[in-house]
Amino acid sequence: MSNQKLTALLDDYIFHIDKVVNYSNNTISSYKRDLNSFIIYCKKNNISNLKLIDEKVIRDFVSYLHRNGICPKSIKRYLSSIRSFFNFLIKNNIIKNNYAENVKSPKSEKNLPEILQHEDINLLADSKIKETNFYKNKELLVRDTAIFELFYSSGLRLSELANIRFSDINFKESLLRVVGKGSKTRIVPVGSKAVKAIELWSEVRKKYLIDATDFLFIGLRGKVLSPRNIQLRMNILAKASGVKQKLYPHKLRHTVATHLLESSGNIRAVQEFLGHENISTTQIYTHLDNQYLMTVYDKVHPRTKKNLKKE
Repeated sequence: MSNQKLTALLDDYIFHIDKVVNYSNNTISSYKRDLNSFIIYCKKNNISNLKLIDEKVIRDFVSYLHRNGICPKSIKRYLSSIRSFFNFLIKNNIIKNNYAENVKSPKSEKNLPEILQHEDINLLADSKIKETNFYKNKELLVRDTAIFELFYSSGLRLSELANIRFSDINFKESLLRVVGKGSKTRIVPVGSKAVKAIELWSEVRKKYLIDATDFLFIGLRGKVLSPRNIQLRMNILAKASGVKQKLYPHKLRHTVATHLLESSGNIRAVQEFLGHENISTTQIYTHLDNQYLMTVYDKVHPRTKKNLKKE
């Protein structure tokens, strides 16, 4: 291991990523900031050259960052900067091993998705409360309500809903053909309220149809609604309904998934319904439903304290 000073080696590395690799100014500043923090930590611990650095030093640095409230995502970035720096030193035959290679950052806490409450859903579904300036054109309300009902009924992704065509809907069986991620097709149910809302919209839609497009949702000029426009329309619908939360399509998807799991407890069915390839993606909704699960458990399990009292 080299006895070269860390600060001098850092200067060489910054020159390399600036003049040779041509990284952006923001990237260079980020690397420099992270590596300076690492060098300052090393100096405080009497580590002034590469000869004294090993995997334990890197792990201790990660622990130091974690103790000082640095979030796992930022620690991951620090480690990436150190690995890149050490790889540069290896390529220049200054060191032989990258001691940061096997060091991992602490796991990030998964943020649970936000969902709408049942009362919010009822507000969104009630067309009578939207007699405001938000909907001077009531035909827009018919369309936006159909969009909302289909989102909540079938748990669609934004891109999936934007690409729905009339030919994808089996009105007789109340089923919808969806093309999801990776062009994978799935069949999902469409609730009776969503079917009714779509039928109402289909009559209005005829007035604005120009090019005989098969796409379900179009604007007043006959053009297909873009995903961005659908997002905006859902926010307008929420404001007109008096829903205080910001409404975005994926929140509706989270909501229907949670409500389905709450009602059925069948995570495999919810996985298939949402089109998740891995069940681990679906399992996040179980965290939202623990309180409900315990309530049901207390009611039905024969060996709970409540049920033992009845025996």
